[in-house]
Amino acid sequence: MAGRSTRAGEGAPSRRSEGALKDTRTEPARRPDLAPEITSAHPPALAQDGADLPLVLYVADMARLLRISEKAVRTRALRGQLPRPFRSGKALAWTRDVVISWVRDCARPAGPRMKIKTRPYHNDPTRFHVDIRFMNPCNDNEEIRRRLVAPSGLDEQHARAWGERQVPAILRELVAATGGTTDEAAKAIKETTSQRAPQLTFAAFYEQRFLPEYVQLQKPATQTNYDTIYRNHLGPLLGDVPLAAIDDDRISRLRAELLRRVGKSTANLILAKLTKILRLAKRLHKITAVPEIDKLPQGKSAAKPVYADDEVARLVAAARAYSAEAELVVLLALDACLRVSEICALEWTDVDLTLGTIKVQHNVYRGQKQTPKGTIGTIALSSALRTALAEHRKRQPIGPLVVYRRSQYTNGEWAPHTPHSVRRLLNLAQRHAGLPESGPHLLRHSGLTRLANLGASVYVVQAVARHARLQTTQAYLHTQQAKLTHEAAALLDGAAANAAAGKPLATPARPRRK
Repeated sequence: MAGRSTRAGEGAPSRRSEGALKDTRTEPARRPDLAPEITSAHPPALAQDGADLPLVLYVADMARLLRISEKAVRTRALRGQLPRPFRSGKALAWTRDVVISWVRDCARPAGPRMKIKTRPYHNDPTRFHVDIRFMNPCNDNEEIRRRLVAPSGLDEQHARAWGERQVPAILRELVAATGGTTDEAAKAIKETTSQRAPQLTFAAFYEQRFLPEYVQLQKPATQTNYDTIYRNHLGPLLGDVPLAAIDDDRISRLRAELLRRVGKSTANLILAKLTKILRLAKRLHKITAVPEIDKLPQGKSAAKPVYADDEVARLVAAARAYSAEAELVVLLALDACLRVSEICALEWTDVDLTLGTIKVQHNVYRGQKQTPKGTIGTIALSSALRTALAEHRKRQPIGPLVVYRRSQYTNGEWAPHTPHSVRRLLNLAQRHAGLPESGPHLLRHSGLTRLANLGASVYVVQAVARHARLQTTQAYLHTQQAKLTHEAAALLDGAAANAAAGKPLATPARPRRK
């Protein structure tokens, strides 16, 4: 009973103030940027800074103040459209100071409200008619209306977003027509764009969608490549840019900035990764179209130098004189055309000395075993490589791998080879042969080029190289042009010699018998 008498005592000032509320009710100062269902609940301006209000307002008091039903008050309090209430017993209540602050905040003038309506364009049903309305930021009593037709290829949602992007241009045109300054235009544009929902940035899309849905499904080397490019280039240059704002102009500026940072080949690799990201964004309907991303023009590079036959013989002899392990590594790269990471991951279970084949199905990257580049294939062994593997197998096998290393870097223990240790072993053999030091991939180039020069077709070379695309194999046939031109010159010389000797070049046709 004491609690109920307390509520009645507190509610009495509320009933006594009802007459004062009726006298002070005026048309509320509405914020045009709020939703219609909230705008109707805005309170009127309070006389004498709300001195006529009770210290505590209950649901009935708020209903009389807002001129709505008590049920509507409870519903809007539940939706968060009213100040957060507290509990007085089981009743909702607000303090007078909180209500006054909320009234002042709601009555504060807001930026221009914008309404956008879309409907199919009557002349072209595949396009949308966009009707844009908002209040003039320079004149509160003037409404600006523009009827535009969205570009083709946009659905209703993207047509609405396109209409929002036209508002800054409309405001700039308005300020220019009224003789205003650019500062006023920038302020009006800022006030208008501040009412929009936050746009998805490039960094947010990469981290939330592209990274888990594409990058993390690739091989570790590809993941490292994407991480390096995004962390060093794409993130700093495009991270804060809205995804929909990456257009041709932004791509042009990105190309110019990349040229100041890296070389052309690296810049083209970065642009290729950016194209992949934007294509996924379009497939997920985050953007309407992928901008044109042209690669930077590169000069024609010289043909990659490869070993001649005499240099190959010198290298194999020097490797055999240095160690049997060095000879085996050189032959695996020259005759079997294995990549350095495939040599490090080669196991005895992949070698069949009876059939004379090697099944290339493993690769190693930073100590992690994975599938190789290109395709998994079986390679036939040359007699020299087959003999070297048989002699190496006669020794006590150390483990499942074919080649191991032991040095001061492994504390005198046997350990698997790494691409760096294989390169060091090759460089030692190159020094003994009097050849310039290079990476192991030069031996793969030399082996495939030798096959092409010996008359092997491009499909044979592709099978040995295990390339997934024939275009990749054609890069290894660059030295075959000189041989073909020599054959062309020999044909011309033969034709000239025959002409000088008076030999007829064509046999006259015999008459047909009747």
